[in-house]
Amino acid sequence: MSSKTLSAVLEKQIRHLCLTDFPCGNGTWRSTEDSAEGAGTESRDVLLDLLSCPRSPWRRRDEQWSPDASALRRLGVLEPQQLNANFIYNYFTTLRILGKDVSVIDEGLLRFSRLEELVLSANVISEIPAENLPSTLKVLDLRANRLSSLNGLTKRPPPHLQYLGLSSNSLGSHKDILHLTGRHWPQLVCLDLSDCEFLDQRALLGALSTLSCLKTLLLEGNPFTLAPSYPGFTVDSLPQLACLDTSWISAEERHCFRGLASMSDLIVDVASVTVNLSRLRGIPDHSMGVNKKAPDFPLITYSYFITYQFLSHSTPDNPVM
Repeated sequence: MSSKTLSAVLEKQIRHLCLTDFPCGNGTWRSTEDSAEGAGTESRDVLLDLLSCPRSPWRRRDEQWSPDASALRRLGVLEPQQLNANFIYNYFTTLRILGKDVSVIDEGLLRFSRLEELVLSANVISEIPAENLPSTLKVLDLRANRLSSLNGLTKRPPPHLQYLGLSSNSLGSHKDILHLTGRHWPQLVCLDLSDCEFLDQRALLGALSTLSCLKTLLLEGNPFTLAPSYPGFTVDSLPQLACLDTSWISAEERHCFRGLASMSDLIVDVASVTVNLSRLRGIPDHSMGVNKKAPDFPLITYSYFITYQFLSHSTPDNPVM
């Protein structure tokens, strides 16, 4: 499958804004102070209405990829002479490209020199070349991609990053844990590591404890979160944390868990799961074939076995049992 670059997708989205076409741009359809308004020309207010009127064919309804897109189209009416390539690239502070099969973050992204928020969820990205990320980034969301290593991301990480979303990726190795420290992310406030494959809770929390600004952490979906000691051990190991797995940490909880992080002999890497089945289908009802006049003995019992298959990020060639 051929690779699809991020800059190619962004260029296509910008072209769809039609910044040089009616009702934007400096076309003959604009009435100016020097020329009287006549047939085939429209005032600036009328052109702006065409961008926002619910029934207008020139209203764009697919601009969720950036909240800056609508404002940029308005500028295409108000001040079309400013809309050169550099101005357009520098205008965007937020880009959200979801489910577009992007596989490569190329150097074309650096043209967006004021970019602060980059959301690339549900794509097919396997590597993050940090040198192609603008240094102005504060939010980076890479959920549900094909990441298997954080090595490229931490070679030159954005120095002002405050949110990092890595959930639903094939991470979890000890090398990945080494890339989640305060040395790489000095200003990180929120970190999403849910539904990854982290197994070593102690090592992971040891690395995360160096993130001095960390306030919100998501770890649900990792195997070690099934252990009974998970929430208490995590809360006590990260005293700066305010929210764990979308739940605020109360003062009472922190007091109850105090000292648990130092009791390593009480922490066990064993999880128990309770499953309640309210209704089963396809199993024969033995009561329908029972003869009510038959004696109570001998007693006949029936046993049923249910097998659960836990999903993982592993490939079919290397299944996890």
